Amino acid sequence: MLARDLALALDPVAFAGGIGFHSEAWQSSLLRSSSRRVLVRCARQVGKTTTTSIKALHTALYRPESLVLVISPSQRQSDEFLVRVRSLYRAAGRPVETARESASTLEFANGSRVLSLPGSESTTRGFAGVALLILDEAARVEDDIFASVLPMVGSTGAVWALSTPWGARGWFWELHEGADAVPGAWEHHLVDVYASDQYDEQRIAEVRASVPRFTFASDYECRFEDSDAQLFSSDDVRAAVAAGAAVPPLFGNPTQGD
Repeated sequence: MLARDLALALDPVAFAGGIGFHSEAWQSSLLRSSSRRVLVRCARQVGKTTTTSIKALHTALYRPESLVLVISPSQRQSDEFLVRVRSLYRAAGRPVETARESASTLEFANGSRVLSLPGSESTTRGFAGVALLILDEAARVEDDIFASVLPMVGSTGAVWALSTPWGARGWFWELHEGADAVPGAWEHHLVDVYASDQYDEQRIAEVRASVPRFTFASDYECRFEDSDAQLFSSDDVRAAVAAGAAVPPLFGNPTQGD
């Protein structure tokens, strides 16, 4: 029994298998990551919520006194994440007693807590020493929120940011484009429909035929693309605001009178 418990504590994939969840290759790689900074660009319905819920629960159960924060664009989304964590906890046989439960809190007798928060600066400030910070639907978490929560992570804590792309903008896109302050500081994972066992050729073809080109490229192929509704491309806008760039007028000549 002690050997089994040790194996589960050391390997989140083994823990997942013990509750009936059999990981795909990308899920095993992600769950076993030892990186403190993880970016996951993933398609819809590939199992990212279950995977990160397993990581959150494993951290809380096997690292006493751990604080796990889940932040999404809305409180409802974060609470739904916590519902998944509770479901996995029950499937695991409740190995650690709970001390307190609410819609947004799961606190264990070992001192660990899993909290769900909305993506607003007023509600996310005030935490410190976070063992695991999960940013769900990260591309839709505003830049100022990301800047305010990043310092909360302790020296040994980890940040997991997971999302489908949402256009070529924001901190999530910038980190994927290589704007890391330190090269290689973030570990990158790509899980598009071609890398997920949840999609076969028939399902991919059905989805491609059912959604607009931009939606398929963004939500299923995980590409940072401009919306068809944009008047100017992101590349044109960035070029226009670059230092020293000359921006021609849209109409007429500004040097001439009316």
